[in-house]
Amino acid sequence: MRKYILLTIATLFAFVTTIQAQDSEHFHFKGIPIDGSLSKFGSSLVSQGFTKINNNTYKGKFLRNEAIVALVGDDDNMIWRVAAVMPSTDTWSILESSFNGYVDLYTEKYGAPTKLNKSFAEHTGNSAFSKMYAIDNGECEYYAIWNLKQGSIEVRIVKGSDYLDGTIRIVYTDNANKEDVRKSDLDEI
Repeated sequence: MRKYILLTIATLFAFVTTIQAQDSEHFHFKGIPIDGSLSKFGSSLVSQGFTKINNNTYKGKFLRNEAIVALVGDDDNMIWRVAAVMPSTDTWSILESSFNGYVDLYTEKYGAPTKLNKSFAEHTGNSAFSKMYAIDNGECEYYAIWNLKQGSIEVRIVKGSDYLDGTIRIVYTDNANKEDVRKSDLDEI
């Protein structure tokens, strides 16, 4: 009887460890593994209070902001990337402060970024207007990238939806599923 109990405990431990190991292969966005189908991931977002906007786009709270979240999948609808776009602003100081805050937050969790760049085109002036104009014209290179075992995370300032607006885009790319997509693409050529 004692052997049976020990064997049962050992089996349960091995099962739980295997499940945890499989789950840790994938990045998580809002606690949801970036794995499985786009619709399954989308359903998980909806269960957390997100609203479906269209096919693979949702709106909801992320990092205390009302964000637009886009899901990217392969031809078989397997998710491999999640992108969150924060609200736009036309104020450089708000954009820069938000960027620095997100970089600090991700650095606290994942360590120093693999790549960090905070630059504008050489001719960009020092005023807030000049910096917003540079963002609008694709002359701003403010980004931080973390390359980790499970994939990568990128925090970047990008052009917003209106003239002289900027926003922050945060992209999670899952390596395990990205590699499956790449293998499928290589099989086609």
